[in-house]
Amino acid sequence: MKLTHLALLGMYAAGVYIGATRRPELPFNDSDFSPSHPTPVLYVHGFTSATNTFTVNALYLREHGYWTWGFDYGTNDRASLAAIIPVLHGFGDLNDLVRELADNVERVKAATGSDKVDIVAHSQGGLLTKLYIAGGGAENVRRVVAIGANFHGTDIGGLAERVIPFIQRRPGIAEAVASTSALQQLAGSPFFEEIGDLPDSDPRVVYTSIYTPADRTVTPNEASILDSVDGADVINIDLEKAYPGFAPVIHSLLPRDPNVAELTRWGLEREAHTPQ
Repeated sequence: MKLTHLALLGMYAAGVYIGATRRPELPFNDSDFSPSHPTPVLYVHGFTSATNTFTVNALYLREHGYWTWGFDYGTNDRASLAAIIPVLHGFGDLNDLVRELADNVERVKAATGSDKVDIVAHSQGGLLTKLYIAGGGAENVRRVVAIGANFHGTDIGGLAERVIPFIQRRPGIAEAVASTSALQQLAGSPFFEEIGDLPDSDPRVVYTSIYTPADRTVTPNEASILDSVDGADVINIDLEKAYPGFAPVIHSLLPRDPNVAELTRWGLEREAHTPQ
């Protein structure tokens, strides 16, 4: 091996060591934290994502006394091309992923001694939260703050209409490429036809849903807008109207945006219009 190669290898190894030993601790799952807010916050990431995408958001909430928790879900199904990168998660059947969310809610309750959690969810995580609450989880949730959530299925800028016929003809190939959960979330998919009667919201939970016209992944914006069911307290917020003049934020960067972090805190603290 040439000396230059050895030098480069040494620099790489040093970089890895420094990154591993000096990396700041993530603000999640700190059992020793003393919160000033009684309800812990559980982050639910999206498809091809991970809890650490919420680091900016969680640091902001933690600075304001929130006990922040998160678990990477959908880590076992690695059969699709979309799942080949090991640090990305959220793969599998949505029904299985909802059960993972339910398990994680119980873990946070047990770890904190709280009888409820607040959920902050991005993209696919918002849909999982809706399914969890509609399936009986409402009694475990105080508030939901959704960020670019796919509540009603995305048409991916009109692409879904062209893709679904191929999926119907070649479901095995489609799943091998994109993962089951990605296909289920397409507008007009059999999955959304099955859950069409599920309510958007529950009056026992307070909801804030943040979306942006700059989102080209969950489209149209109506996919992120919640309806109030049986008087549920629901506020839908257009990020660009809330912060006029700021640069638009694309879908994948929403959990990292400081303005979204401010709105997340507002959603957790705003005056509620329904009994909790």
